[in-house]
Parts: sequence; C-alpha cells; structure tokens
Amino acid sequence: MKRITLTLAAFMVAIGTNGQIREIVYSNPNDSMANYYIAYRPTGHVNGLLLLLTSFGETPQNASNETDLHIAANSKGFVTVYASLQYGTMTFFIDSLSQTALDKLIPELQEKYGTKEKPFYLGGFSLGGSGVVKYAERAYSVGNLPRPKAIFAIDPPLDFERFYLSLEKTVRHSKVENAKREADYFVKRLQYEFQSTPQINREPFERISPFSYSDTLQTNLLSLINCPILLISEPDIIWQMEERNRNLYDLNTIDCSAVINSLRLLGNKNAILTITNGKGYRKLNGNRNPHSWSIADSEQTLRWLFAN
Repeated sequence: MKRITLTLAAFMVAIGTNGQIREIVYSNPNDSMANYYIAYRPTGHVNGLLLLLTSFGETPQNASNETDLHIAANSKGFVTVYASLQYGTMTFFIDSLSQTALDKLIPELQEKYGTKEKPFYLGGFSLGGSGVVKYAERAYSVGNLPRPKAIFAIDPPLDFERFYLSLEKTVRHSKVENAKREADYFVKRLQYEFQSTPQINREPFERISPFSYSDTLQTNLLSLINCPILLISEPDIIWQMEERNRNLYDLNTIDCSAVINSLRLLGNKNAILTITNGKGYRKLNGNRNPHSWSIADSEQTLRWLFAN
C-alpha cells in the first residue's frame, strides 16, 4: 500500500479555477489508501464544514468526480471534505472502528479549518450514508461528540436485517453474475460484522443497524427526533428488475421511507424523503444506475441543509 512518501499529515495543494483550494491530507505518509481525506476549501471566508462519506468500494477521488457537492458548498463558503476511513475502500462505516475514526476525524477537521464554532453538516452515499445516520444517532444521544446541524444520505441501507435477507435471496436466485458475486461478498461481510445472522440472533442487527423494522420501540431512531434529516432515493423498479433481478424488497428505498415515516410519527418535523426519477447515472462512465451520487441535486440538497 506504499505509494506516496510524504511528511506526516502533508498536503497536495492546487487552486482551481472555481476559487477552491484542494488538499489531500494523509494520516500515514506511507499509506495512500486509507485514513486520508480530500478537502476543498474556499479561498475566502469560511462559513462552516461539510463532511461527506463515500460508498463502499469508492475512493474520495472517485466520489468527488461523481458529484459537484463540493463546488456548490465552496461557493457558499463551506470547507468540504471527502473522507477515507481506517479500511479505505473496504470501510463498513457503521461498525465501531469506523465510528471511532469519525469521532477522531471530525474534531481534527474543525480544528484545522477553524470551524469549531461554526455550522457542521454531514452527508454520505450508500454505506457512507449509513455511517452518517449512525454517527448522528450517537452524536445526538451523547454530549461529547460534535453534533451536525443537519444530515443527508443518498440511498443508504439502514435496516441491515432486511439488507442481509435480501442479499441471501440474491445469492440464491439472481441470474446476474455481478449481482450474485457482490451479494455473496456482503453476506459474508455482514456475518463477520454482526457475528451472527438474523435467523440465529437478531439482537446485533437491531442494535448496530441505524434502523430496525423489527425493533418495535425504534430504539436507535429516538435520538434523531430533533435532528434535521434528508434521505434521497431513486426506486427505478423496472430497471432494477431487468438489470439486477431485484424487487422492491431489495431496494434501500424501503429503509429510507420507513425511517422518515417513523421519525415523523415520533415527532421529527424536519424529516424529509426525496424520491427522484431518471437522475441516476454514473458520471465516470455514463451508465444508468439509480444507486448513484447524481440522484442528489447539489443546489437543492445544500439549500435544504444550510437552512437548518
């Protein structure tokens, strides 16, 4: 993993045409694959911090090419950071090590960019979005963690019992080889992360998942009653059926709608679900995929975020 030799916490800096300063900051000068981040900061006054978590298997570099959230946020004076945590592209985000990494990273970013007394927002895509919701639940339930003013997540899996059962079905029945291989990997990864399966012991799935439909008390969501939260999903069910052999039970849209509906019933008046149509494309290759950063309109998302 040794690719770049730099001094500890060194930077690569470039000033772009849009008035941004781009920095890559490595925690370990001998490791360019994990525990680093890309920061985009405005050249003028700094109004706050936006931290973005990538999807599983995605580098901060790729994420910053799939969305222009950092450009839109910088124009409003916000430092925007795409983070790679302790296992790089293999980070699971909701596990205790990932959450501990966030506990350490966020104050360091606030100190470095002078935003400790300024607004802090948190967003993410896919499993990164799962980590966003998990962190917010923790930050809003204890007093020693930086609390985001508002959060958003793009098509995150949130109920990992539902996710696990869906993956098992994909392994058994899907005729799409790529989908089967991906599902097989995640079945094994979830068994490792939760040290069980839902059929054997549901308790760790209810406890660790940001949301559990099986938990009738909605224990994990209770801390988010006062947290503004926006979830974005694009359930193109025909595409999913034809291209991935998936049905509605396999889509993260189910989790997103259940979380927002549950939070509204609990009294959160700023829990928002946005359903998009025809916006999901991967910018790097132009391929249609409803599970993409692109379903989040940058200006609309930030307008909502910064209004809180």
